[in-house]
Amino acid sequence: MTARAWKKALPLALSAVLTVLLVGRADAAVAAGSPADAAGQLLADRYSPVVRLQQDSSRCEDGEQFQPTDVEAVLGDQQVALRGPWRPPDLVKTQPRDQDLGLGYPGHFLDFPGDPLRPGCDYAEWSARINAVHPATVYAHVATDPKFPGQISLEYWFFYVFNDYNNTHEGDWESIQLVFDAPTPAAALATHPTAVGFSQHGGAERARWGDAKLEIVDGTHPVVYPAAGSHANKFGQRLYLGRGSEGLGCDDTTRPKAPMSPHVAYVPMATADYVKEYPWLAFEGRWGERQRSFFDGPTGPNMKDSWTAPIQDAETTWRDDSGVVPAGSLLGPSSTGAFCAAVAAGSNLVRETLDRTWLLGLILAALVALIWFAASRTRWSDADPLPARKRRAWGQAVTAALRLFRLRPILFAGFAAAFVVLSLCTVVLTEFQMARRDAPTDLGAPTENAPGLWASLVALAVTILTIATYGALLATVTTTLDQLDRGVQVTAKLTVREVVSNWRPLARAAVQYWVVFTVLALFIATIPVAIYYAVSRAFALPIVVAEQRSGRTALRRSRMLVKGRWWRTAVPLAIIIGLGLAAGPIAGIVLLLATDLAPTLINLGTSIMFALAMPITAAAVAYLYFDRAAFALESPGSGELPDAGQTYSQGGDGSVEQDLPSVRSDS
Repeated sequence: MTARAWKKALPLALSAVLTVLLVGRADAAVAAGSPADAAGQLLADRYSPVVRLQQDSSRCEDGEQFQPTDVEAVLGDQQVALRGPWRPPDLVKTQPRDQDLGLGYPGHFLDFPGDPLRPGCDYAEWSARINAVHPATVYAHVATDPKFPGQISLEYWFFYVFNDYNNTHEGDWESIQLVFDAPTPAAALATHPTAVGFSQHGGAERARWGDAKLEIVDGTHPVVYPAAGSHANKFGQRLYLGRGSEGLGCDDTTRPKAPMSPHVAYVPMATADYVKEYPWLAFEGRWGERQRSFFDGPTGPNMKDSWTAPIQDAETTWRDDSGVVPAGSLLGPSSTGAFCAAVAAGSNLVRETLDRTWLLGLILAALVALIWFAASRTRWSDADPLPARKRRAWGQAVTAALRLFRLRPILFAGFAAAFVVLSLCTVVLTEFQMARRDAPTDLGAPTENAPGLWASLVALAVTILTIATYGALLATVTTTLDQLDRGVQVTAKLTVREVVSNWRPLARAAVQYWVVFTVLALFIATIPVAIYYAVSRAFALPIVVAEQRSGRTALRRSRMLVKGRWWRTAVPLAIIIGLGLAAGPIAGIVLLLATDLAPTLINLGTSIMFALAMPITAAAVAYLYFDRAAFALESPGSGELPDAGQTYSQGGDGSVEQDLPSVRSDS
């Protein structure tokens, strides 16, 4: 016999031998009902998945509270009801059993105990109760595809009683699928899968058998990482970014528990057989309460395309990878992080108002009215950047900062570069802390509290550096505007020298400002006082460099400048600083939704935008200070009087000229 003939005959011989061996598995054969199902049972056991659920938490809103559940634990439970599509009445049966669902009931739904729009702890507690007496279970089924007679699909279906993701809903069916280039389960036993697909929201991700991203235990068991809450099946420990069939939002698999091997319940291949053994697979309704939009309960496995045409479904819906939130840090708020938070916040808002559309409309109308009011109550034109010391509306302050950037791009590029250099110190510290967290520890050393202590120290250092970076930038920009106002030649060397010469009063003002603010913000009752303090002392650093005041005096002077105009100061400051922080992430979110650019590239672009936006933001804040100083000069009693030796004069264009004493009163 030729080598080619042996190659063809060997798989058939192995299949025949395995079939003979399977005859001895009387329990499987009897349960499955046919030789094909006996082979399918063995195939399902051989490739059963290893599941790495996420860490749970004592707080039901955190971590993973659910596990792959035996359907028999749900059906017959006294808190479950079968309801119809009409109202009222819609109750068909309480405590429905699998035989009841065998009637099909299209358009009906199962109702679990709780409110999916406001889940609280109801579903988590119910899941814990019913799973306490039932093992974690997956349902294995071998499916064929009429258009691909030479291939079969081995599917494992997971049922969770609740989807605790952005689109909260009762019931959650997820699956993994193994494709074999074999016409029967017996033939598949003689080979390996050619492809694996993990369901993820509305699509699935593909891996070839043996790909590096696919973890395999004992040579045959694929490892699956269900994401916290959503249960989207992932290939590894990552924070995944969804913006399409991957789901909208972020799936977290970064905190897996120890591996578990759920009980495998084999579902026969033939429809008549599996409906006889599992009548609930004839149910055509929804496994969860009916709700509008994507808060609706899902249909069961038998209603999915992958159940009847698995290979066709794989060809059309599987993709090769998933978006991953880039690890590490860049400058400013991350676009991907902002995207995750924005989607979660938006979903929470929609969920809370889905059955109260009037409230959603009221919130959106109030937001639009607030933006319109803020924009219409200011002026944007006639905003020359110089002289700096003149009255300006906050809109003119923003426009003046943008015009100054356009007129002196090299100057602002220098500000941005210096800001980047200082900010990179915080990035390096954060990366170092992440590397230390992920590094293995000496098991013999008492390091239980060391990671938390180290993380706290690094967080404190990052906070101090961030504050110092912004303070240095604000002082530098204000010094530059002051020098331009005086007609002094502006150079980076002279500006830096001037700021450094003021480091003592700047440090005094900054430290006192942040210490007082932090202490006040620690207690809920004093948070309003903390906010008031933060706004009323916001101009302390510009006052130090522009008026040559001591740190203590600058804080007092800022309070006097803001006195009587607190709201007119707080709102512009919030808008200006908010826009500076949000410009990059907003642009990044738009790019994430509208393009296929890599998240890493988008984060890099928004970091550059952040580095450019912060000097403009600092300039706008400096212009607000100069406006308040000019107003105080025009309105005696509204601000602190000038120190002895300090004189002011007002030009014909509304600008204010200031002559400073040669010696600061104290430092």
